[in-house]
Amino acid sequence: MLAALSPDEFRALHEALARAGYHEQGLLDTLGPIEVPNLPGAELPHLLHLTRRGRPLDTLIRLFLLGVPVEAEALRSALAPLSQEACGELLEPAGDAVGARVRLMPFRGLVLAVDQPGGAGGAARADQVMGLTNSTISLANFTIRAPVRRALDLGTGCGIQAFLAARHSQEVTATDLSRRALEFAAFNAALNGCPGVRWLEGDGFDPVAGERFDLIVSNPPFAITPSCRWQYRDSGLPADEFAHRLLRRAPGMLEEGGCCQILCDWVQPAGRDWQERLTQWFEGSGCDAWVLRTATTEAGEYAHMWIRDTEHPTPEEAARLYDEWTTHYDRQGIQAVGTGVIALRRRSDSANWVRFDELPEGTGGEIGDAVLQGFRLRDFLAAKEDDAALLGETFRLSPDLRLQQQAEWSEGGWQIQSAQIRLVWGIRFAGNVDRNALTLLGRLDGRRTVRAALAEVAASAGVSPEAITPLCLTLLRLLIERGYVLPADWTAAPAAPQ
Repeated sequence: MLAALSPDEFRALHEALARAGYHEQGLLDTLGPIEVPNLPGAELPHLLHLTRRGRPLDTLIRLFLLGVPVEAEALRSALAPLSQEACGELLEPAGDAVGARVRLMPFRGLVLAVDQPGGAGGAARADQVMGLTNSTISLANFTIRAPVRRALDLGTGCGIQAFLAARHSQEVTATDLSRRALEFAAFNAALNGCPGVRWLEGDGFDPVAGERFDLIVSNPPFAITPSCRWQYRDSGLPADEFAHRLLRRAPGMLEEGGCCQILCDWVQPAGRDWQERLTQWFEGSGCDAWVLRTATTEAGEYAHMWIRDTEHPTPEEAARLYDEWTTHYDRQGIQAVGTGVIALRRRSDSANWVRFDELPEGTGGEIGDAVLQGFRLRDFLAAKEDDAALLGETFRLSPDLRLQQQAEWSEGGWQIQSAQIRLVWGIRFAGNVDRNALTLLGRLDGRRTVRAALAEVAASAGVSPEAITPLCLTLLRLLIERGYVLPADWTAAPAAPQ
């Protein structure tokens, strides 16, 4: 059980952390732009050097981030006026010093208590509550932040996705199979002043059966493993069946127009197209589906990565586990594993679509607005399936579109060899374009209709408009879908749905 602090003690702890600068910027200023390892090993001497000045912030970083015991007097000074005794089970004796039973991780204006990596005293629990992982941050970045009435965080862990959703939702419910996770989440709600979240214990959607939501987010136990060792990692179901079941059940929990956004892994069997396999997951769902694949990992490399990051084994144990995992993959016919983010949007007014993209290199930060814009652009294109309707529209270039050209010196002048357009915001799609495409883009100025623009492109090429229209409209639809080109009357940022 976590310490049951009084409201005044929670407030005092929050104020002490803030006063010391124990937030993202404070950590960045002290440690630099590094990723603090889960279990500091060879990096620890350098991290201790960076926190050598003895400030309250240095003491708190060593104790609550690095898991290093600190002198009692230094901690007393860092926490004042809150006493160590008031912190209860957050702390533990460590000889003449004081250690921490929890890790405190700053993220987007919050401070989140989670289990110390490896557990207090080095004994990890199967139900340990994880901190901020790459998947946590990826899902937070991917989530659409439009205002909604009801949101659900399925498999909440320490509560991070629920707290972020609370900033743009009237009601938030968070569920988890682990009672320990819910205790951490409730503690974090009190620490960060987020009292309005409803916490429910149970498996999957069972605790909210019969309810509907405008937004569902989930960072589930998606790893594809041969065992059921860690609750945060292993679902206990074969291969990617847990993610499959979640995505099949989610549509029935969504309001019309509502979105479910998850991060997960999926199997890519030998000799089978992964897109075809995932398309079957969404058939008859009543939802549009957008899959953004972030990585493809060969089965052996996938085993190595998860064993290294979650088991911390001896060399002998690592060899045994590696053989166990790769043998399991061979038996299951698993050649590789895909990783990505998936968004479902419930829509029943016409035929649903499935879209697959590779998340472009360089995409980072919050892209929820870009995801929302992507859905809106697909809606726009669906309403303009007839070429005549598209020809009468006017478009402008995205303000985030950039052109890069490479030229080669030849015969006394620069000759353009290649040209690429790319977005510098949101989902940073990029693609090569030829001279005709550049000519078309140059005429989409928000005033000319597509018909007028194509007439000018045809004249410059010395051909009839009819000769280039089919190919140019196919290109234009791709340019719109990827957000390079926007309807002329759209605002720069997508509006929240009503």
